[in-house]
Amino acid sequence: MLGGVLIAAALEVVAGPVDVAKTEYDRYCREITGGEPPKAAFAVDAKLDALHDEYRIVSEGEGVRFVGANERAVLFAVYDFLSRRGGCKWFWDGDIVPWKEKIDCAGLDVSEKSQFEYRGLRYFAHRGLTRFQAEHWGLEDWKREIDWCVKNRLNLMMPRIGMDDTWQKAYPDIVPYPDPAKKLPEAGKGFDDRSLFWSLEYRGRLRKAFTAYAEERGVMMPVDFGTMTHWYSRTPRAYLDKVKPEFLPQATKGYGEDTGRVWDIRKPGYLDRYWRLTEAFLDAGYGKPDLLHTIGLGERMVYTNRADNLKLKIDVMNALIGKAGKEHPSSKVLLAGWDFYFTWRPDEVQSLLDHLDPAKIVIWDYEADAPERDWDWINGCAMSNNFTKWGLKGKMPYTFGIFLCYESGLDMRADYPLIEKRQKEIENDPMCKGYILWPESSHTDTFALRYFTENAWRADGKKTSEALLPAFCRDRYANLGDDTVSRFERIWRKVLPIAAATRWGNTYCRDLIGYKTKSVDPRTDVTLAEMRPALAAMKGVFDDLAKAVRRRSSEFARRDAIDLARAAADRLAIATRQELVEKYDAWCRGEASADEVKTLAGRYAKIARAIADLLELSTDFSLWESYERLDRIEKVRNPDFEHVLVDNAINGYCRSHQYEAARYWYQPLAEMLAATYVAQVQAEKRQPIDEKKLKELSNRLHRQMLTRPLKEMRPGFNRASSVCKPFAAIMKTLTATADL
Repeated sequence: MLGGVLIAAALEVVAGPVDVAKTEYDRYCREITGGEPPKAAFAVDAKLDALHDEYRIVSEGEGVRFVGANERAVLFAVYDFLSRRGGCKWFWDGDIVPWKEKIDCAGLDVSEKSQFEYRGLRYFAHRGLTRFQAEHWGLEDWKREIDWCVKNRLNLMMPRIGMDDTWQKAYPDIVPYPDPAKKLPEAGKGFDDRSLFWSLEYRGRLRKAFTAYAEERGVMMPVDFGTMTHWYSRTPRAYLDKVKPEFLPQATKGYGEDTGRVWDIRKPGYLDRYWRLTEAFLDAGYGKPDLLHTIGLGERMVYTNRADNLKLKIDVMNALIGKAGKEHPSSKVLLAGWDFYFTWRPDEVQSLLDHLDPAKIVIWDYEADAPERDWDWINGCAMSNNFTKWGLKGKMPYTFGIFLCYESGLDMRADYPLIEKRQKEIENDPMCKGYILWPESSHTDTFALRYFTENAWRADGKKTSEALLPAFCRDRYANLGDDTVSRFERIWRKVLPIAAATRWGNTYCRDLIGYKTKSVDPRTDVTLAEMRPALAAMKGVFDDLAKAVRRRSSEFARRDAIDLARAAADRLAIATRQELVEKYDAWCRGEASADEVKTLAGRYAKIARAIADLLELSTDFSLWESYERLDRIEKVRNPDFEHVLVDNAINGYCRSHQYEAARYWYQPLAEMLAATYVAQVQAEKRQPIDEKKLKELSNRLHRQMLTRPLKEMRPGFNRASSVCKPFAAIMKTLTATADL
């Protein structure tokens, strides 16, 4: 168990990036050769460009010299050398460190400087599966993640994983530490149930420990300030009951509970009360005030009248910026682009820019991959809004950011053609100060992480997905032989286009639970006609995947094969469902045969069952196994947390590729849906299907999952056995269903 004693011990040794560089150089060189490392020198040269982490790697006799513009750049240089000459490869799920007789240091004269000042990631506060949800991670997980960031020359990360114990530190006389064995007083339902799995005291120690680890490596961590009330940072009930704050008006429905309402900072004292939370965060050692980040009035419309709404939002922004400047004059203020994307029009964002100081502000935008056609769920209308329409270019510092996925998007889905089209806007714009990845889930797409880290260093248009994929496959699978490398590259090329077809969040279970019995709405979803070309190109992918996984396969290869298969199967399920709906409608009109409907219904049920079978093969997708891991890191004290975890994971916003939901909810519902269509055609009922029974079954299955012991739903697959045979059998099933 990793408890408070071990975390406290981890804080006792404080080093800096150069100290870390020396240690890492020695450690990896010894691992590569088994002997003494080549002689090395480490230095900081103030003449180099510190803002862009410039460094040099130069041969020096039989050894090497690492020179950086700052200490962090020296560490970057060491990892770069270990990659270039040591052959090391850095992935989120582990390093590849080859064996060599000798590390060649001759002929080195490397000079590197990033295009961007800020290169980093966000980690979000959703819960469910440990691989994807950073709030589940213990100290060793955070250390591995921070190391991966630095090995890939990232210099910034932002763990927005809840409020930790900030309220208790800011208002100790008002907000007590909650009992972790009980339901949180302000807990809602679904993802709004923030009831604890670890005590806030422990989470505070954990936050301080991994923050210190990041600082030792020169990693920047922006700190939240401003109107911080949100779903993941609810105002505690104890504070509301004692202080009774006044709230801003709110025209949107979301966050309507008083725990989610924003205090009226137009009135004296309220902004200071919010600021007290930020200062408590800083005083606790959870970050530094160099970069202060605010969401403003994220995802909220205050007034229905747009002119009044815009004036208030600009006034709020000015108040927040003024407060930050007063308290920490040397800090940079990062204005999150999320609210601009959702509730501002492009002309309104442009009007805000006139009020901002380019020397102090960075528009921290992370929707560069926003779909060309999206649905505004706040205003209930179609939308097309992104940073290219805001007048930022050449005028205001900003970042280029990839959002990649909502919480439900737990598989690969990067839209590379769109990203590369938008990226052309920034290639020669010095006002673009950063390249960031800001998704709601982590580690969803291993190739997307490689694409991001490469372009975050220099986005010159050369590092396209097409150009990067061969090297990625060589780096990740080379130890398995050239045939496997070629096979995986072929599979990735087939799957990437179909994976991108569902944009930020759609998965097969969303339409299934929605009982969609009509063709898709082209404003919000990808149509079958749009998916067909990518599906056709996917032909043979499941056969290829079956051949890619062998007994001697690496953990990387097994994980990637399952990831590729589940993304392909998910899109296949969506397409099959759409074709089933359309074919049934055609049958009702007398334009299709009953056998065609029956065949598609049978395929759909088989795909849903195959997806559940596939998810069962890996611990990555089991809620029960994620729960067990939480308990091993630090004891879970809440006796009901397993049900909280299920509700956090399978609510309408978050449900996705969780094994237990796939097996005990999606599969039986898909089978019932298929049986309903078959029954209709057999009975010659040429009319819309009756959704009542489907809804009743879905609701019953959902309720059962929320009350059934999680352990009873755990995977039955024997983890000690090989995945080869069952994986091959699942691929065979999917091959038989892929004839679209």
